[in-house]
Amino acid sequence: MIVHDKRRYARLALLLILVAAVASGSTRAVVHAAVKVPDTIRVALFLNLGTKYQSLTPVATLQAAGGLNIVWRDPKYSLAIDAVPAGQAVRFAMDGYRALLLETTDLNAALVVLKKAQAGSSAAFVTQLSKSGKTVYQVQEGAYSTAAAASSALTKWTNAGVAAGVQTLLSARIAGPWAVEAGPYASLAEAKASAEAIGTAGLDAFAAIKPQNGAMAYVVRVGQEADPANLQALQQAVSAAGAAGVRVPAAGEPYVSLRTDMTYYGSANKAAVLYAIPSGAGAVLRADPAGAGGIQLAERSKRMYRGSMEMSVLNQSLAVVNDVPFEQYLYSVVGAEVGSRWPIEAQKAQAVAARTYAQSSGVGFQIANVVDTTLSQAYYGIGYENANSTAGVDQTKGEILTSGGKAISAVFSANSGGITADNPTEIWGGDGSNFASAVLSPDDGPQKGLLDWYYVALPSGQTGFIRSDLASASGQKHVSGANLLNVKGDGVAVRNKPQASTAEPIARVDAGTPVVQLGVVPEYTDYSWVEAPMTPDQLLAALNKRAKTPIAGPLLTLEVTKRGPSGRAVEVAANGVAVNVGAGDNLRGALGGLKSTLFQLEETGRYAIMGKDGGTRELPRQQGPVQAIGADGSVQQLQGPNLFIMDGSGLLRAATTTPRFVFSGKGFGHGLGMSQWGARGLAEQGYDYQSILLYYYKNVSIEKGA
Repeated sequence: MIVHDKRRYARLALLLILVAAVASGSTRAVVHAAVKVPDTIRVALFLNLGTKYQSLTPVATLQAAGGLNIVWRDPKYSLAIDAVPAGQAVRFAMDGYRALLLETTDLNAALVVLKKAQAGSSAAFVTQLSKSGKTVYQVQEGAYSTAAAASSALTKWTNAGVAAGVQTLLSARIAGPWAVEAGPYASLAEAKASAEAIGTAGLDAFAAIKPQNGAMAYVVRVGQEADPANLQALQQAVSAAGAAGVRVPAAGEPYVSLRTDMTYYGSANKAAVLYAIPSGAGAVLRADPAGAGGIQLAERSKRMYRGSMEMSVLNQSLAVVNDVPFEQYLYSVVGAEVGSRWPIEAQKAQAVAARTYAQSSGVGFQIANVVDTTLSQAYYGIGYENANSTAGVDQTKGEILTSGGKAISAVFSANSGGITADNPTEIWGGDGSNFASAVLSPDDGPQKGLLDWYYVALPSGQTGFIRSDLASASGQKHVSGANLLNVKGDGVAVRNKPQASTAEPIARVDAGTPVVQLGVVPEYTDYSWVEAPMTPDQLLAALNKRAKTPIAGPLLTLEVTKRGPSGRAVEVAANGVAVNVGAGDNLRGALGGLKSTLFQLEETGRYAIMGKDGGTRELPRQQGPVQAIGADGSVQQLQGPNLFIMDGSGLLRAATTTPRFVFSGKGFGHGLGMSQWGARGLAEQGYDYQSILLYYYKNVSIEKGA
């Protein structure tokens, strides 16, 4: 039942406990140690690691206010390629298989077909090249790893008629990465001129670069073949066109092909260079800023990033990694993770925790240390930096939390809901020696200054929430003994949870409407929350995505059967059978994406009814119609979805005739390690960052890395 949230601990008692715990745990000193904190960190912005992690893009578009320097990097060489002018875009993609939809001399016609393809794909391109003495434009879609996948895409686009009615110079076909090579040439300009000359024979020719004898070589790649079967005939055709040094390169030879791409600035009739990177050659292209300021990555919401960008192909997908100075990476992380106006000691605590977590990650993502999402820690580039976050990082430069001479995995969460979690029993299992288990945390900051909400019943039988400034006690009682409220004004919103939003409310009520108060709850925040009722089908689908043994429906009952030291749920039973979802923290996702596992569960369709014979029927296990005796003694069957009953304490309770499930809880995140809102609360009480860290992390030292 949803009732008024009485705080579990008196504020004075909580303060005294915190004072004792913080004071006893703090060494208030930073030890200089031999732990090496790296100068840079590699952050994956796009990466394909299969089931472990996937963040995919078919193309990466970069630009910088001061320009970019493009460099070839592989285990042997680091060679300069080109300088991109200030403000000009450059693009990178995988040289894979594509559906070639159209070739035309009409750029506007190509852009029309492009827009149609873009409605269903983020991997549509317009490529400009010279053929048969004309400038032509090819519309291609995809960056597929196999010809079969590209073939399926081609069938889809052809059936959709995206190029219908547009005159094309060739039939739609599969384009692929197989080509012959001509050259080498003395410069990129000579390679481009040769590509244009070869194109007069009606061949697809592109300048390309590759390392050769420790220097950058310039060649021409001719053809976009879906398989190597035609390469010998193509070699003869290229030789006949007058090209020198024509050969069939060995599979796996490193190269990068340069295309003239009209996609990104197509509407302005401007071209950008697109570097097409092969999937199996291990080539890495690096973009370094040529001047002050960061690099913009269009496909990451046009965010700006410090450091350099590295583009490669991993697992048949384009990979984009930001190689950034470690401390500058933390400027953005701290700025994204905590509020810019939070106390400096909270900023410093966050900086040390974030630095420690990143340090402990190693190369956790194959070619990167961390990713830019909260799977590691939030990192959104320069735009999320602020003066306070930067100060917090600078004032703790190099400091990390260690145990046994190594950086600990200093995980943290947004809000622990007033009490931290216990790792061995409640979260991921395993060692919990470096985390404060089930200790009180002053996390109620999000609630300060917010109004409570009334949980109410409407004359229609609906239940919902009205903000407390929009209704007041009438001084009258419902027949059940519950308070009646006066609604202030007309059109007052009734919400499905205690939170204002732009979505249309579930109902609106006018002044004079009798509204029954069922309870009072805090406003929905990261500290205290109530989720809208979930149906059995919604919960069953969510549970079966995580359950190791599928649950047979229908879902009638769901209850918490085990809790850990902090009160977090660690096991639930569906229809009386325990559900195994693995680690305890997996329950958040298994229950439809709850903010935390520190929750209570109300089954509104579960109750016992006494029959006329004195026996009881337990719903929903014992199903059947629900009947009630009216004030006049008549018996009638309840038809609507909602009903109201008196519970064992004599309080009016909202119930339903079919199963529904309401979750109400505390906190946001796993609750292990430092609570960010708790750190703010301690900082506001005057504690320094060392005391804060040593309250949430145990058996650790704060050391300044070498």
